[in-house]
Amino acid sequence: MLKKLLQLSVAITMLVIMNTSFAFEVSGESFPADFEMTSWSSTSDSSSMTAEGVVGEGYGKVYLSYEFKSNSTDRNKGNFNGSLRSINNDGVMVAASLQGIWKRDGKIVTMYTLDSFSNGDMIYAKGLVDLVESTMKFTAFPIE
Repeated sequence: MLKKLLQLSVAITMLVIMNTSFAFEVSGESFPADFEMTSWSSTSDSSSMTAEGVVGEGYGKVYLSYEFKSNSTDRNKGNFNGSLRSINNDGVMVAASLQGIWKRDGKIVTMYTLDSFSNGDMIYAKGLVDLVESTMKFTAFPIE
């Protein structure tokens, strides 16, 4: 009996180790980027959203536009592309190409995005979109 318990304990430990070793986690310097959705429209095969907000790190007022496409039969996940324009108080304007993947769980859409900016910046961000509250909240990680 003791041998079986030991075997079970080892098996559970191995499963836990394997599960955590495949987890994807980003760490390092980051900054928040929070937006209010200003529009949301859809067609039979895609949805479009726009949003705006003020972002630190020198970006200033930021305007976003996205097109979401589904790649699953339940239409709860897929890919997106988009554009960003920002202008700060000094009049410096920056543009960016936005692209990534998304998944929806209830009223929350989780976005994973890799963005390329006209000033040379590159950013990975994870965002949560609340479709009822009309908010988009990202944690942005500069890529060096």
